[in-house]
Amino acid sequence: MSLSTRTAQREKVLAPAAATLSPRSEPDLTAAIPRGTIEQLQLGHVICDFLRQEIFQNLCTTWLTNDEQRFHHVITLNPEMVMAAESNIPFRQALQQAKLRVPDGAGLIWAQWFIRSQFWSLIPSLIAFSFRDVERITGVDTVWLLARLCARFDHPLYLLGGTAREVERTATLLRDALPSLQVHTSADHTYNLEGPAEILADIRHRAPAVLLVAYGAVKQTLWIERHKQELPSVRIAVGVGGAFSILSEEKPRAPRILRQFNLEWLWRLLLEPSRLPRIWQATVRFPLLIQRQKAADPPLFASPDTQSTPATPPLDKQDTAAR
Repeated sequence: MSLSTRTAQREKVLAPAAATLSPRSEPDLTAAIPRGTIEQLQLGHVICDFLRQEIFQNLCTTWLTNDEQRFHHVITLNPEMVMAAESNIPFRQALQQAKLRVPDGAGLIWAQWFIRSQFWSLIPSLIAFSFRDVERITGVDTVWLLARLCARFDHPLYLLGGTAREVERTATLLRDALPSLQVHTSADHTYNLEGPAEILADIRHRAPAVLLVAYGAVKQTLWIERHKQELPSVRIAVGVGGAFSILSEEKPRAPRILRQFNLEWLWRLLLEPSRLPRIWQATVRFPLLIQRQKAADPPLFASPDTQSTPATPPLDKQDTAAR
């Protein structure tokens, strides 16, 4: 196939979708936003929803304020999770069933850029990407966003998972920053995919609108999907991974210079050398997977997903000061 033909096919696939809702879109998202604002891109066996932070805020605001009580599972996706889904079928299915999979890992932004590019080869693209400014939706940022929205709209927030020290210190941090926020925390417990029953009972009793789960990528994703029908008050559930450990300062966040150059993985390796196999998956095997995907004929793009959401006024200065 000629380069011009491949280019035409790629441009056709990447073109913004028509202003119709995808099968996963909710009927409560009715106000128009620019077409192509949310782009779906298949990475391995997982679809990632690429969107800007303000659009994510708009979606969360809509889900928390509309009249329909619906459960929205949001995943903060990273390359390790994409690679885990290659071999872990239950995890892959749970990822596919979620409402939204936002790009947390910088490697996902690289993959979107690399697949689109017709100039860069693999190694030069990885080097060049270190100097690119990327916009991600991280677990830590998501905790703050949803905490501020809960405080604004008087919704309870529930923190599940992490160590007892991590979850309590995170709750204290949020309460100090947002005095009107109702924060509830889980009792210290051992992870159990089936519950534990007392934890499920406590969540139902507290009736949170937002549930933040920190069991680790695979466990939290499977747990949320398993129990979403049992938590009638929850409108948004997010697996936030190690966010509680960072917010509680049990583990320091990567220095700004490393985050600026998309090298947070190096910081994690320095702190936890035992993570080397997982980091190898994310920094070596993931780029090779994306390279194979890019070489496919035609490239394995999912249809871009245009969803509609009303514009939301920015958080007021008192809210943003919490950050």
